[in-house]
Amino acid sequence: MEMDIAEMLRNRGLKVTPQRIAVIRVMERGGHFSGEQIFNELRKTEPSISLSTVYNALETLEKAGIIRSFEAGGKTWYEMRMEPHVNVFCEDIGDIIDVDLDLENLQKSLVEKGIEPKNLSVIVYAECSKMMKGHQVRQS
Repeated sequence: MEMDIAEMLRNRGLKVTPQRIAVIRVMERGGHFSGEQIFNELRKTEPSISLSTVYNALETLEKAGIIRSFEAGGKTWYEMRMEPHVNVFCEDIGDIIDVDLDLENLQKSLVEKGIEPKNLSVIVYAECSKMMKGHQVRQS
């Protein structure tokens, strides 16, 4: 797996560093992470890593198109899932849930208005404890 990560970094023109590999390993688990969550997870195995190093790695990985970020609930969240989807921020329980919806019409409408989306990020604020059972969602 480490070789795949190294190859991915090289293919994006990035230097392979232990810190970038470590951040990607955490994020490959799936879901949504704040910089602090990644930092706390990495401190368990890399006690010398600093919060600024984690944020520098996240910024570099985002610029390279490996991860993306979005703002919700007063925090910046990072995820590896790059295809367009809806992030539902559950205000009542603090979770973020991925919801797969067809966003093609939204993208087409933006293009028709002369807006070429680089990164389509839809964030919905909701009370998830009231969600109807049986709906398929991916929870972080």
